[in-house]
Amino acid sequence: MDRRPVRGGLPIDHRRRGLSVVPSAVRVALPRPRLRAPGAPDARRRRADVRRPAVGVRAAAVVVAPRAPPRPPRGAGGIVVTRRVRRYGGLAAAAVLLVAVGVASGTPALLLAGVVPLAFVVHGALSTLAPLDDRVRVERELRPEAPLPGQSVEVTLTATNVGASVLPDLRMRDGVPEELSVRDGASSVGTALRPGESATATYTLTANRGRYAFRPVRLRASTVSGTVVAETTREADGADGFECRIDAADVPLRRRTTAFSGSLATDTGGVGVEFHATRDYRAGDPVNRINWRRYAKTGELSTVEYREQRAARVAVLIDAREPSHVAGAASLPTGATLCAYAATLATRVLRDDGHHVGVGAFGVADPLTDRRPAWVPPDADAFATHAAAVCNAAATGSGESVTATAAEDARADGGGADCRRLLAGLPATAQVIHCTPALDDAAASMVESIRAHGHETTVLSPSVPPNSVGGRVLALERAVRLDRMRGVGAAVVDWDREEELPVALGRVLRGGSYR
Repeated sequence: MDRRPVRGGLPIDHRRRGLSVVPSAVRVALPRPRLRAPGAPDARRRRADVRRPAVGVRAAAVVVAPRAPPRPPRGAGGIVVTRRVRRYGGLAAAAVLLVAVGVASGTPALLLAGVVPLAFVVHGALSTLAPLDDRVRVERELRPEAPLPGQSVEVTLTATNVGASVLPDLRMRDGVPEELSVRDGASSVGTALRPGESATATYTLTANRGRYAFRPVRLRASTVSGTVVAETTREADGADGFECRIDAADVPLRRRTTAFSGSLATDTGGVGVEFHATRDYRAGDPVNRINWRRYAKTGELSTVEYREQRAARVAVLIDAREPSHVAGAASLPTGATLCAYAATLATRVLRDDGHHVGVGAFGVADPLTDRRPAWVPPDADAFATHAAAVCNAAATGSGESVTATAAEDARADGGGADCRRLLAGLPATAQVIHCTPALDDAAASMVESIRAHGHETTVLSPSVPPNSVGGRVLALERAVRLDRMRGVGAAVVDWDREEELPVALGRVLRGGSYR
């Protein structure tokens, strides 16, 4: 029996030795220590963030939310992590083995052979890497800076060694926006850089609707032996993002006009700037329109007529039905998105030129009035805001019908009811610019209905089928539908993804060159 003095239930020598011995008769349930993840706030710190209520105020836990870390300034780098990599463990073992065998056998050749791997091991152990904080300057350039939807964006990322020593191995990877994918080229580069030298990575993105921000650039530098590695992130100078928007361009218009004054010349004589013809003088003609030169020669009065300037009445229509919300790839814009942007461009340019423009969309309800189809007349109040809401609903497919029955009926007839309802309210002399990807037969039927009502029609059709076997089949079917539209007298602009929208529209203006 152990007769050593006991204090607290443990022998004195056990307590002195630090042994946590607990008698078998006494089992104390000790709480397990809670492990805290790196970077997680301590529980005591969380409790300290709970403010005590004032006297007389009902107790309520008010937790102070931690502030988000500030974003580093442009060109600033993140935390540089430097670590040593074990690469020559096998060579070290080989060197020891060769030396041991050489000494045991008395063979000088083995001793010399052990020097070679030993040299690599020593070189790796003694290698150092200068700090990477301010040694590399990163710049990013975009062309174009404000692309059109579906247009290619060329990104050039340049890294320059601004330090005083050589970077034997520098690897750089750009932070491509998560919503986009690299279509061509590579977003990373690896090379050695002397002081003052630069390395460039060039790649191509396909712009889609919206705003995009680039993530920080990842830099990784290492020594020649690769045993010391430094990694960091850095905000690139220059462009840090882009917005996919459209610029003003010409829109193809036929020679039919209305009686409104504007900027489209007609073949009718009247008040204007360009000379049209002369006629006999009539009582009441303005004095400034009398041909005084002819009167001086012949003594006869005549009146000069000029080519009248009249505005066009145009309806810009968007095919936003469910079949149009198809894209060639996940990172590419859908056909409805491209049509909405083309309609926005056409509306902006035509209204700036003084024409009377209305905007409509098939397949969605008006976001402001809940009427189907969406239609903004030229004389609507707050036209710009209303038209922008309709184009946004058409691009995203967010404008739903008032009732589920109406939406189901619209899908059943391919949007024919929407087309008939909208055409019934258009003036007979209105021209139509119809934007559709032509992905189903109903798209061609809608153009045939527009032409049957006597409206001069220009069809803008973005090409969205993917470059695959199934995509080629869809492209052939789409080509047949475009031929149907041409067959009823519509001017068709086949807008390829590689072609800018203003260029596609300019082909029609230069003489009706159809694809």
